[in-house]
Amino acid sequence: MGIAFASLVFAHAALAAEATQAPAPVVLILDASGSMWGQVAGEAKIVGARRVVGQVADRLADATPFGLVAYGHRREGDCADIETVLAPAPLDRPALGRAVAGLTPKGKTPITAALEQAFAAAPHGATIVLVTDGLETCGGDPCAAARAARERGLDFVLHVIGLDVEKEDVVQLECAAQAGGGLYRPAKDAAALAAALQSALEAPVAAADGVLVVKALRNGELQDVALRVTPSAGGRELTARTYKSAETNPRTLPLAAGRYRVQASALGIRGADEREFEVEIAKGARVERTLDYSTGRVSIGATRNGQRSDVTWQLFAPGNRKKAVATGRTYRDAKSNPAEAEVPAGEYDVVLTALELGGSPSHEAGRVRIEPDGRAEIAKDFPSAALAIGVMRGAAPVDAVVTVRSGGRGIDQGRTYKTAGSGPKRFTLEPGTYEVEIKEIRGVTRTVTVTLGAGAEEVRTIDLEKP
Repeated sequence: MGIAFASLVFAHAALAAEATQAPAPVVLILDASGSMWGQVAGEAKIVGARRVVGQVADRLADATPFGLVAYGHRREGDCADIETVLAPAPLDRPALGRAVAGLTPKGKTPITAALEQAFAAAPHGATIVLVTDGLETCGGDPCAAARAARERGLDFVLHVIGLDVEKEDVVQLECAAQAGGGLYRPAKDAAALAAALQSALEAPVAAADGVLVVKALRNGELQDVALRVTPSAGGRELTARTYKSAETNPRTLPLAAGRYRVQASALGIRGADEREFEVEIAKGARVERTLDYSTGRVSIGATRNGQRSDVTWQLFAPGNRKKAVATGRTYRDAKSNPAEAEVPAGEYDVVLTALELGGSPSHEAGRVRIEPDGRAEIAKDFPSAALAIGVMRGAAPVDAVVTVRSGGRGIDQGRTYKTAGSGPKRFTLEPGTYEVEIKEIRGVTRTVTVTLGAGAEEVRTIDLEKP
């Protein structure tokens, strides 16, 4: 939390100072709710925050107007426990240090009310940084508050740092940052905090020249997509999500001028490949992209001689057999055969593997096109034949290994035994011609050829006493 917050505050203030020769105002909203006693990387979050605020103060210009708003530090269970600890004024490092050291986490998380108090106190052109380790717990809407403040004409940029909240749905935090013209940055551990610091220093929002707007859809509805935006010339990546909320989808990201590589990963869609594209951001530009992740359904039924059969199935993108887009299994149960799957719309090559046939042969089931919100049906029957091989010496069963081959390739194998009633060895095979090798354990070897028709059952008894 602390390092990421420090990066945003210092980067924004430093760049603004270069541009205007005057330090930009900064207002920090610091979460001091009870959960801030929780630990990240072996340290209480509030302890890390206190330390980093001091480090930030050491790097800011002396005349930087700096304000501090805290919540949850005085009373338990009180949604009105919000205090402007320091009104924005030229930086007083000792006073700031004492103020932060005096914050003792106790209460709730009234983010919306804290934002409204900070908006009221912030000077014109301020950078407001909210550092929180949780979501709103007092019924407010931080996104609506940020949007309303901007609509009233208040001039500020709002950044939000989410500390140790990766298990939460943080759409409200991302939405607040977007509505406030800033960025949301997650921080789950020390490494992530350090990365956030570098990212903010190298590409601060204060230097934004234009915006990238990404809208994600699936069958006409909003789709949740994770975005990674990396400067093509090198530098730290920026991450964001669209969610399925109209408040963050389209997702608006302020960026400095330059070229960027954007990687998009749809969440919750089986087989959806990561997409990648490049954008050029010019000063004053608004670059819009719409990503369509529409899906359709496929039904795959498999039978053997007309009866439900157990097969595995794979869908491959045409010309790419390295990785299947989707896989599954039919089994023989009417509940799973035909098998049903939802996959991204497009064309696929379908491969079925017959688990009930010797050698588990695979068959190309052809190419299928799945339309957005459409349905494609595939049905495949695998004809089979039965082969039974018994091995005897006169009237006595023989212990032998039986191998079935086709064109010299082993298809299936089994073993007969000397125990009465243990044979013959049975095989389920595709129709065709096979070489069957019978190899007696510590004895002779025989080979016979059999031709099997669809639905046929061939029974052979091999007497090793006969030529």
